[in-house]
Amino acid sequence: MNKDVMSPAKLMVITGFALSCFGLLLFLWLTFGGPTPLQPKGYRFKVAFSDASTLAEQADVRAAGVSIGKVMGKELAPGGNKTLATIQLEPKYAPMRSDGRAILRQKTLLGETYVELTTGSKRARAVREGGRLADGQVAEAVEFDELLRTFDASTRRAFQQWQKTAAQASKGRAQDINDAVGNLPGFAENAEGVVGVLQRRRAALRSLVQNTGTTFAALTRNEAALQTFIRRNTEVLEALASRRDALAEGIRVFPTFLRETRATLARLRTFSVQTEPLIRDLEPVLEDAQPTLASLGRLAPDAQRLFEDLDPLIAAGRRGFPALARVLRGLDPALARVGPFLQQLNPILQYVELNQAQLGNFINVGGGAIGGKRAVTPGSPSNGHVLPQIITTGLQSLPAAQRTPDNRGNAYLGPQAYAKRPYYTFPSFDCGNSGEKGPSSGSPGCVVQGPLGFQGRTQRFPQPHAAGPGGAG
Repeated sequence: MNKDVMSPAKLMVITGFALSCFGLLLFLWLTFGGPTPLQPKGYRFKVAFSDASTLAEQADVRAAGVSIGKVMGKELAPGGNKTLATIQLEPKYAPMRSDGRAILRQKTLLGETYVELTTGSKRARAVREGGRLADGQVAEAVEFDELLRTFDASTRRAFQQWQKTAAQASKGRAQDINDAVGNLPGFAENAEGVVGVLQRRRAALRSLVQNTGTTFAALTRNEAALQTFIRRNTEVLEALASRRDALAEGIRVFPTFLRETRATLARLRTFSVQTEPLIRDLEPVLEDAQPTLASLGRLAPDAQRLFEDLDPLIAAGRRGFPALARVLRGLDPALARVGPFLQQLNPILQYVELNQAQLGNFINVGGGAIGGKRAVTPGSPSNGHVLPQIITTGLQSLPAAQRTPDNRGNAYLGPQAYAKRPYYTFPSFDCGNSGEKGPSSGSPGCVVQGPLGFQGRTQRFPQPHAAGPGGAG
């Protein structure tokens, strides 16, 4: 018997070993879905299911394929005809709302059951802690046999015949099937690289499938080519070995791919139930789509060549897009300074557009206005050109205290003011001196010019304003 006194170093080693064993057991417990010891209870409520025989404690509670809680326990509901399941939600998904929905679903055909929830809208009343979701918000689970009943009689008979044939084919092969299922995870991991390559080269895969017969015929005709192919295959394997780091990275992310695939399949199950009426309604459309699909078949070779020719464009884009991005980033300061300038220029252009008829007349008539000539005497300083002018005089050519009835002043004639009018009556700014009246042979009349529409506003005369940011008036 060893009677030596235990040293502090030995005591620390024993304590560390015990703690590591406890930590390992706790990790395995949490990994397989066990609750965290001494963890405070979260938000819980109860849901009554009519058939929860396959629902186990610690089963998943999901929303849109994402795990949001666990089933903490089951008990017989009052009345004895339902199972009352206690559900605990993670804090960020709590609380459950009164308009939420619950249904039992199965992860696989083997019967692994979980609870699918929709937590409801924030406007609805929250289910109190320990409360019970209304039975009306609990949907009946869709069993596999109920799904089969959606098919017609001939389809069900064909399915039964297929099951009988499968049973005969697997008779006495139970161990082989078990071995195959046991090796399935390893096979899935090893197949990830192949599936990734096929996904990236799906266009080439289509070509390979289409030309398989031609390929095998060529192989049988030329054995030397087959030997060359084998040698080249060895080179390909060596190249794959040189890229083992990339392959290892692909294998590392494969579990994430599997998790996303499971979430996608869960959404597809929900989608399939909800789209069944739509599929029935689409049957006439699918019949009418046959000519379209036939046309797509004729288009497929051209589309295939298009996809194959995209590689040079993609290669050029790797150089062109970064250069274009640098140019666009360099234009940011210039475009920022153009904005205030355009805010001042746009109202000017809008005013020119409003008076484009007068501007056109000014440009066209300008040449004729300076076309007049006069005789030039020797020694005269004149160049012989004259500018005809019309001077209009009247009783109020000079300012006066009162406007006479024939005064028709208007400093802001509208765009159509120069259109041909009876007795050359132009619209006046106001008719306060004579009253509004029509023209006659003895009087020019007086017509008040209506308001003008400019920059989205109705005004007595144009009042340009700087445009807002983004070119808004």
